[in-house]
Amino acid sequence: MTSDTASTPLFVVVGNVNQGKSSVVAALSENEAIPIDSYPGTTKHAGTYVFKSADRELFRIVDTPGFQRPRQLLAWLQARTQSAADRPGAVREFVETMADGGEFHDEVELLKPLLEGAGILYVVDASSHLEPSNEAEMEILRWTGQPAMALINRVRDRDHADEWRPTLRQFFHIVREFDAHRACFEDRVALLRGFREIRAEWSAAIDTAVAAMESEWRARRKRSAAVIADLMCKALAHVEHRALAEGVDESAVSVELEDAYKAAQRKLEVAARDEVERVFRHPGLERDDPSVELLREDLFSETVWKAFGLTRTQLLKYGAGWGAAIGAGIDLAVGGLSFFTGTLIGAGIGAAAGWWGGQHVARVWPSSSKLARTLLPFETGRFVAIGPVTSPRYAWVLLDRALVHCLAVRDRSHARRDALELAKTGVVADLSKERRDALDRAMRDVLAGIAKGQASELDVARLETAIVNVLTDR
Repeated sequence: MTSDTASTPLFVVVGNVNQGKSSVVAALSENEAIPIDSYPGTTKHAGTYVFKSADRELFRIVDTPGFQRPRQLLAWLQARTQSAADRPGAVREFVETMADGGEFHDEVELLKPLLEGAGILYVVDASSHLEPSNEAEMEILRWTGQPAMALINRVRDRDHADEWRPTLRQFFHIVREFDAHRACFEDRVALLRGFREIRAEWSAAIDTAVAAMESEWRARRKRSAAVIADLMCKALAHVEHRALAEGVDESAVSVELEDAYKAAQRKLEVAARDEVERVFRHPGLERDDPSVELLREDLFSETVWKAFGLTRTQLLKYGAGWGAAIGAGIDLAVGGLSFFTGTLIGAGIGAAAGWWGGQHVARVWPSSSKLARTLLPFETGRFVAIGPVTSPRYAWVLLDRALVHCLAVRDRSHARRDALELAKTGVVADLSKERRDALDRAMRDVLAGIAKGQASELDVARLETAIVNVLTDR
């Protein structure tokens, strides 16, 4: 392994066993494949992890085994030196002498990359007490002559950080605190900026890495908003239909039709969640944590409809507008012969339907309606259809769940190995009036476009922008 220290910063994460070193590496490199466990010795060999933006390598981090015999190693080094000038050479001699591993296997693994000019991130667990062996570790690292930063990692609830700080400051001129399991994007960027102080010649490279990360983060926010907007458009527009044989009544297939409609809505939601998780580099994320009932609850359960979406008062306000958009579909359904009275009727009933419509999501249309023929232009013969969405309450519930999920995934550290944690309530009811109005207007415009056959690209773009603004604010 070689390193061009002038172009690509290389950091080696070292420390005692079970201090959370691999968690720090996973959080910084956004790599969930890094083995992390609560028992000592999970990391057996040094491994290099690359952080990239697009195809550009920004920095590399080496995860190493923990010190096993630091006091014995320090004694070995001290026996072979006469002055401080001899110390880096003694470390190199140790690595070469013990290259076959043996009793100092882990020490050799963690020291080898340091001989190549890497910066040191010395990780300690704030929940553990400072031990004499820790001071030996710090002294060994000082002997390498490499620039270093100490990182106080929050591994468990106990806090002995005050015990560590005075000693750490004697060995490291940079001491930072970092909770790898709760580190969000801002925490990672702040720590990366601190790396500038480790080696002056890396400052420009670190600035470039930070700028690239911030650009990538904005792109992820936009992509995730596009996924949610696409979910909403597909869900609002979705139509299920069944052919009717001669003499068969519409009611005979209504239950099957509604079940198929709900199954399709659930499938769209799951697909959107999968895509959002890929956007934020959390593929295959577990989502069935028993403690997070609200997103485990079925999309159409009353529990979900009460926990997510708007308040009753808010829905009363927005219902009339949705009724007008729905009414446009009523006008189409009767071939325009209502002289747009459908729009007026829809506005009148929209407020009530917003809340008291219960879990009614969409209306059933016969094939004789112009709306059904508009939405299913290639269907021939007699059929019955359900969709598009006519319930503002449902639309807001679906959007709210998508936002809650996206925010949880966005803020999840890649050091976590447990199931996804989610907020217990939704977010849309607490948005500012400006943000909520923009979302409502965009969804209504999309719905009105659907009633005419297809939502315009401009309407979809406005919905995406409204969602981006919400994600930016939170």
